Amino acid sequence: MIELGIIVVAFVFIWLYAGKGASETTSQPEESAVEHKEVAAETTEVTPEVESVEPVTEAVVTNETEENCVAVSVVPQDSTLRRHYMQNLMANKEDASKKIPEDSALRRHFTQQLCVEIAANMVDRPTDSTLKRHYDAQLSSAVADRLEALK
Repeated sequence: MIELGIIVVAFVFIWLYAGKGASETTSQPEESAVEHKEVAAETTEVTPEVESVEPVTEAVVTNETEENCVAVSVVPQDSTLRRHYMQNLMANKEDASKKIPEDSALRRHFTQQLCVEIAANMVDRPTDSTLKRHYDAQLSSAVADRLEALK
């Protein structure tokens, strides 16, 4: 029942609004809000001004000496930041150093990789048996020295 009342009220408002809009319209001619007047403009001739330019003299090139860059430590002044900075440096230093693996298979592969790296820096392996023996002894001593340095 309430819905029917709402619909009737809506129709009444629409009928009043439509009726009010039709009665307010009149047929009067519209007047222009802006009056159009003709304006005569004078034309003036513009002459460009020419500035006198001094002749360019030869530029003097000077060599700047480069200052040597001095390595500056960026260790923080705050104690907490300094502690964390130092711990981070030490952790990176420990990761950078190679350590000999504990597992036997990994140790064997590590030693073999070390042999390959050292042999790459040495001359080619000779074909003569005596020279081969000396080459192998030199290679094994270089690997042993490197392993001792890593311990």
